[in-house]
Amino acid sequence: MEKRLLRMTVGLCCLGAFLCGTVFAQDEDPNWRLTGADAGQSGSKKGEAILTPENIAANFKLLWKLKLGDPSQEGPSFSEPLLAGRQINGQGFKDIAYWSSADTLYAVDYELGSLVWKKQFNVQSKTPPGCGASSMSILMEPPIVINFRARRRPPGTPRPPDPPVAKASERRLGVSPGGGYFGFKGVYVLTADGMLHEQVMTTGADFAPPVKFLPSADGNAFGLNYFDKTIYTATGRECGGVPNGIWAIDLSSADYPVKSYATQNVRPLALTGPVVTPDGTAIVVTGAGTSETNADVHAGSVVSVAKDMTVKDWYTPEGGMGSYENVSPATFTYKEKQLVVAPGKDGSLALLDVASLGGADHHTPLFETPPVAKPGDKHTWDGFAVWADKDGTVWIFTSMSSGITSKGSTQHGGIVAFKLDDANGKLALNPVWVSQDMVNPAPPRVANGIVIALAGGDTSTHATLYALNGATGAELYSSKDLIPTYTRLSGVSISDAHAFFTDHENVLYSFGIAVEH
Repeated sequence: MEKRLLRMTVGLCCLGAFLCGTVFAQDEDPNWRLTGADAGQSGSKKGEAILTPENIAANFKLLWKLKLGDPSQEGPSFSEPLLAGRQINGQGFKDIAYWSSADTLYAVDYELGSLVWKKQFNVQSKTPPGCGASSMSILMEPPIVINFRARRRPPGTPRPPDPPVAKASERRLGVSPGGGYFGFKGVYVLTADGMLHEQVMTTGADFAPPVKFLPSADGNAFGLNYFDKTIYTATGRECGGVPNGIWAIDLSSADYPVKSYATQNVRPLALTGPVVTPDGTAIVVTGAGTSETNADVHAGSVVSVAKDMTVKDWYTPEGGMGSYENVSPATFTYKEKQLVVAPGKDGSLALLDVASLGGADHHTPLFETPPVAKPGDKHTWDGFAVWADKDGTVWIFTSMSSGITSKGSTQHGGIVAFKLDDANGKLALNPVWVSQDMVNPAPPRVANGIVIALAGGDTSTHATLYALNGATGAELYSSKDLIPTYTRLSGVSISDAHAFFTDHENVLYSFGIAVEH
């Protein structure tokens, strides 16, 4: 009897591990595993049902906050919590938020607001002045997808053999440990020495030896992105002797080949890493500089790069793009077209077709809005979110970190909403609403038609979190004075009716609606 109970207990534990590490094909992915929710950085949390205007008005609030180590003395760098629901460890099921400082990866129970584990990386580096990063770049590999609607094997057909379970000494970064469907996926971390690590999600332990990604230490990489066993990043400060450019490492090969696209004197403005289309094309916006056609370097442009890191296409606005410090475009699929929304001519937005970003002359977008931001103004950090409502209408939300021309009261910046209109195949972005004035707004996030907007503030203005009606822009919630200080290039993530972000003192916040599990 005891042996039978033991077998049942082990079976249930394995089933729990299987279910929490698996996404069923008929359901939406419950996790927030990449910056901006997905490889295209759509900023949209699909499958959210609890966040509604009525629920927010009655129940949205500050749930908890937790200090995660001392703030770095290095310059600010982008960070955004990643979220993994229903993980199982020795204490049972956990919903975990992952966040990194300059040298430590933290895992926090995001229902309770308590630390689950932390992993410090003892990296020896000599950071050049102005090149230090306050946060390491992280991402989560997508979980296994099981389609229970798939056809069963014919009777009598043997099941294919499971791959053997790898010994700890034989584990390789990016490869399942084997043993059938019970192989977990990992959290990837790019440390200051240019090495890529993989950590066990439930414990923080090293899964396999790290591998070299960037050519030297202190490269100060921007965010990470993931597609089809390839991890992408960007560098843009020429720190540690690492050239400006886009980098890709292939995890499917035992040699871990790294390919790159060098942008010479032109800096990619990819603070959150390159966005990636469903065919593995990486897209970035480039900053000011000198274009070199022979080297495929295009300043002030939207550039697409193939998986082999060769330039596919580019769009350069006539008259110049304007003054951007950091800007993250977004890519999405619409009626079999892969579209990109990005900066256009100084102060405007452009809608581009990935198949031909700027037309035959590289200057012609599908559509360009009138100026949204004041021409000539400097933009600290702009970004986008894309949402399709229940009627199939596509909405584009953009954060503007400069004055907005259509509303005189938004002298610092804010969120602007557009509808994607389709008149017999001719696409246009038509403005619908402009938010209240916001100081240093982060890229918006959207879930179930609710726009979550974080005004990051500055040294004289504290941060404020807003929930806005996506269709009208009406304010549904404001944190008012609950956040005592400002954030520094902090992104927002959403899961289970919660919104997460950190301030410049490494305090992790959870706002939302308390949900029973």
